[in-house]
Amino acid sequence: MQQEIHVPKLKLGKRKIDLFPIWIALLFVGLVAGAMGAYQVLTHGLTVTGLSNQVPWGLWIAVDISSIALGGGAFVLGVIVYILKIKRYENIGKLAVLIGFLGYSTAGLVLLFDLGQPLRFWHPVVFWQVHSLLWEITMCVVLYLTVLGLELFPTVTDHAFFQRFPFIPKIAHSIHRFGPVLAVVGLTLSLLHQASLGATYGVLAGRGMLFSATVPVLFVFSAVGGGLSLLFLLSALVFRTMRPGLVSDKVMRELARMAGGMMLLYLYLLLWDWAINFYYSFDAQSSLQLELLKSVSPYLWSFWIGQVLFGALIPGAILLSYRKGGNLRLRLLAAAFAAASVVIMRWNYNFAGSMAYIHYAPFVEQVKLATYSPTWQEYAVATGVVSYWLLGFSLAVRYLPFKSPEHH
Repeated sequence: MQQEIHVPKLKLGKRKIDLFPIWIALLFVGLVAGAMGAYQVLTHGLTVTGLSNQVPWGLWIAVDISSIALGGGAFVLGVIVYILKIKRYENIGKLAVLIGFLGYSTAGLVLLFDLGQPLRFWHPVVFWQVHSLLWEITMCVVLYLTVLGLELFPTVTDHAFFQRFPFIPKIAHSIHRFGPVLAVVGLTLSLLHQASLGATYGVLAGRGMLFSATVPVLFVFSAVGGGLSLLFLLSALVFRTMRPGLVSDKVMRELARMAGGMMLLYLYLLLWDWAINFYYSFDAQSSLQLELLKSVSPYLWSFWIGQVLFGALIPGAILLSYRKGGNLRLRLLAAAFAAASVVIMRWNYNFAGSMAYIHYAPFVEQVKLATYSPTWQEYAVATGVVSYWLLGFSLAVRYLPFKSPEHH
C-alpha cells in the first residue's frame, strides 16, 4: 500500500489551487529555451558563446561543478546506511541518491554542450589519457553516475505502476544485496573526482593564486557540507510537507548538525588556505592577480561575505546548534545559504583561474586580464539543464513513494 502524498496547495478564498501543473508548465518553458540555445550551439559550435582561448570555462562549467558538488550527500548517506548500518537514515538516503543522480546527469548534459566536438563525448571511455586529471574526472563521473542509477532503480520500481509486474521490483530490490559494495565504490569514486576537480585548477597554465595543495581537500569538504545542507533543505519539503512521518525529527536534527559541522570544518581549512596564499605568501604574481580581479569584479566581497560569513560561519553555527524544539525555518534558511556558498566557491575558482591569468611568454606582462560575458545561448542552455534538474526532482517527489513496500 502506497503512502498518501500531501501536495501543497494555494488557498484563494474557499478554493485550493494545485500549483504543481503551473510549476511543471514553467519548467517546460525553461526546457524549450534550453532547446533553442542547444540548437544554436550544436549547429554553429562554440562561436555563439562568449568563451575564448583565454576563457575556455565560463557559465556552463560553473553549473557543471556546482551540480556535482551539491550531489555530495549521496555518497555520505551511502556510507551511513550501508556501511555503518544506521537504518534510520534509509528513507532520507533515497532522496540523497535522487539528488546525486540528478546532479551528475545535469553535469553530463552541460558537458555535452561545453565540448567543442559533442559527438565525441564517448572518446574518454575508449581513448584513455591516464596522465590527465580531466580524464580521471570523466571516468569517475561516468562510473559514479552508473552506481547512482543502480541505487535509484529500486526507489523508482516502488511506484504503484511497477507493482503490476512483480518481477521488476524483485529484480530491483535484489540490488540491495550489493548495497555495501555500491557504497564503497561510490565513496571511492566521489572522493577521487571531487578532489581532482580542485586539483585541476591548480595545474592550469595561469594557476598563480590557485596553486595550493589545500584546494582538492577544500573541494571535498565543501561538497560534503553543501550536499548535506541541500539534502536537509529538500528533506524538509519531502518528509515534512509531502510525506510527514517517514523521517523522524531526530534524524533531521542529526542531518543538520552533520552539515553544520562539515561547513565549519570547511571554513577552518578555507581560512588557512587564504592565509597561506595571501598573508604568509610573498608571491607578487598572486597579489597582482588579486588586484586585477578586484578591479573588474566583487571578488573579495563574494569571498568574505558569500563564502566565509554568510556561506560557512553563520550557517554552520546555526545548523550545528540545532536542538530539539529549535526553529526549523531558521535552519532551512541557513542550509540554503550554505548550499549557495558552494556554488559561489566554484564560480570564484573558475573566475579567478580564467580571468586573471599568468602569461609565461617572454617580453609580455606577467599577469593578463581577460574578458568574458555569457551570451544568450549560454544562459538558455544553463536554464534548460537547471529546468531538467527541477523537473526530475519535482516529478520524483510527487509520484515516488521513497519508502519500500512492507514485504521488501
